[in-house]
Amino acid sequence: MRIQLRLPKAQLVTSEDLNVHITLSNESATPLEFPDPFRHSDQSLTYTVTGPEYPKGHTVNHYRVIEREGTQPLGGLVPPQIELGPGRKLESVVPIQEWLPIRQPGRYRLTARLQSAGIDMVSAPVEFDIMSGRPGSASAGVMMGEGAYSEVGTVWLQHMEGQSLLMQAVFMDDSDEEGGGVSRRTSRVLGTVAPGASDALAPWTNDATGGEAVTWVLWRHGASILALAPPATTTAPFRFDLEAPPERIVRPPLETNAGELFVPIVDAGGSGLRLLRFRSSMNATQVTPGKEVGRVRLPSAPLGARATLQPGSVGNGISIVIVSEAAGGLEVQHLRATGARRLSRTASTLLRGLSALPDSEPSVWIDDAGRVHAAVVAASLKNPRQPMLAEVRFRSDGRLAAPPRMTPLPELPTTARAAVARHCHHPDACRTGEVRWAILLEDGRLMHAGQPDSPSSPKHPVTGPLELIETHQGTTILTTDPIRGPVFEWL
Repeated sequence: MRIQLRLPKAQLVTSEDLNVHITLSNESATPLEFPDPFRHSDQSLTYTVTGPEYPKGHTVNHYRVIEREGTQPLGGLVPPQIELGPGRKLESVVPIQEWLPIRQPGRYRLTARLQSAGIDMVSAPVEFDIMSGRPGSASAGVMMGEGAYSEVGTVWLQHMEGQSLLMQAVFMDDSDEEGGGVSRRTSRVLGTVAPGASDALAPWTNDATGGEAVTWVLWRHGASILALAPPATTTAPFRFDLEAPPERIVRPPLETNAGELFVPIVDAGGSGLRLLRFRSSMNATQVTPGKEVGRVRLPSAPLGARATLQPGSVGNGISIVIVSEAAGGLEVQHLRATGARRLSRTASTLLRGLSALPDSEPSVWIDDAGRVHAAVVAASLKNPRQPMLAEVRFRSDGRLAAPPRMTPLPELPTTARAAVARHCHHPDACRTGEVRWAILLEDGRLMHAGQPDSPSSPKHPVTGPLELIETHQGTTILTTDPIRGPVFEWL
């Protein structure tokens, strides 16, 4: 019997998955019979990692991982017998980073050992390097209207010495399970991007992923908006070159099931809003340039903005809410794009007596009837420590439906650093459309809807701009672990 280990590459970052390919080969002239070593109830195949994280070496097998996590029953299970004929192979993939988390950088050595039915064989070691880096702020992309077990994609830039890596992790909402939450499933490097890259963004979508749908990732480099989807790479991406770096990219990019990515941007100086479109498919063989499909002038530079897609049932139109300063308060503008995606300003309303909180992002959500709901966390002009939640509703034709509704929130114990509002997209009928909010204080604590009177202290620094994600059991906020990158924490 021969055991062979193969690594996908020899250098990884601390937040990246390490999946090891293992092959068992019968190099004898007779068949070998033994319990299946890749069944979770078997303990005959062990893996040992030695390095800075585990200087004395640490050994694990599938059984111990399942036992530790408590995800599957183990009692009374016996792995089936298999027969491996002469010259035959048995192969599998082992998620070593998941089984033996490695957080410290340095060189590591991995070996595998099979002890079963008279077989005692150790593989030749394989070595790999774990490199550290500084993860930048992450963004999250969700499928609006999805329930439990839906995926949440995150994208961020991992800044290494002399280079930046575009990273992507996929989380799963398994919060309806006991002790569950939003847990990481995969994490990988998408490629190297040019130094100075910024604004790594994950799109939101309202369509279930189809067989021909593509998944997009976006980032910016100077005045260029860059996007990744088949057949592009980070060195040859989709791109649209602006005349100057934009004032902001309106979050989130919007992805449709037709292979389109729509990106609203605010021009340098805040004088106009433009809508860019990228398009691809799983069968595409060429990387085509992005295209501007809409433009509208803005009366003043936005202080905050947010975009969303309509439900597919009402036409997949785009709505954008912009908050700007106005005489006596804040102006909330509703812009939308339908049909040929041409942009138009459809309505605006004044939030009297309010001023913007720093780095504040509004919420916008479209219900199944096509009504547009917006929410803004702002401050009273008379008392900057008094936050207010303003809610605005627009009709399906884009016009204002009712005067804004103002709700006082608990007074701030200290200055606010950032704020966010989010409508619940969860399909649970009793929660859909509810507004969640959070305010990040200067001391790093959070005030939020679930605990308004007693600020909480997140375990990790909160990612900015603030991002709330609704799960089956409640609300999470996106934070950044300085080693592993994005992490979702309960509010």
